[in-house]
Amino acid sequence: MRKVEPIRELDDIERMKDYLKSKNERNYVLIMCGLYSGMRISDIIPLQVKQVTGDRIEVIEKKTGKVKRFAINPELRKALNHYIKENDLHGYDYLFPSRKKVRGDGVSIKHIGRVAVYQFLNDAAKHSGLKNIGTHSMRKTFGYHHYKQNGNIAILMQILNHSAPDITLDYIGYNQDEIDESMLTFTY
Repeated sequence: MRKVEPIRELDDIERMKDYLKSKNERNYVLIMCGLYSGMRISDIIPLQVKQVTGDRIEVIEKKTGKVKRFAINPELRKALNHYIKENDLHGYDYLFPSRKKVRGDGVSIKHIGRVAVYQFLNDAAKHSGLKNIGTHSMRKTFGYHHYKQNGNIAILMQILNHSAPDITLDYIGYNQDEIDESMLTFTY
């Protein structure tokens, strides 16, 4: 399995968002959810509408079994509200329904799968000229930019549920960026 990277450039994030929005609103809202929550893809794809209609999202993380509860960012709230209203979604509906797993009457009975998410993210990454992008890139991108904006590794560790600062910095690719910058600017 190859190591995926965060999307470091803000223009690249916007380019991917615009591309996905032009193709499919569900996929656009899914990337927004990943970019603004720091959640793992395994916790995003099974979300139901009722979990995102309040001011917070609360999930039990599949990987850790721990409860994760956090406020919904205003940019994400705007995207969610528009998407839910335009698609006439109800509380019991999956937020990200599969287009393939439907009943005879056309009602989706399953959420989108991890492979489908990887495929549309990979397509958007190629369109944007990015490499080493996968489903985990959304979480890493969130962590990378959260740290760049706030500089508070302790809070980011809690958000990502990591046990040590060096784990978090390595995870978001920040350590490597600092090492590279140090090597490139070193002089006698």
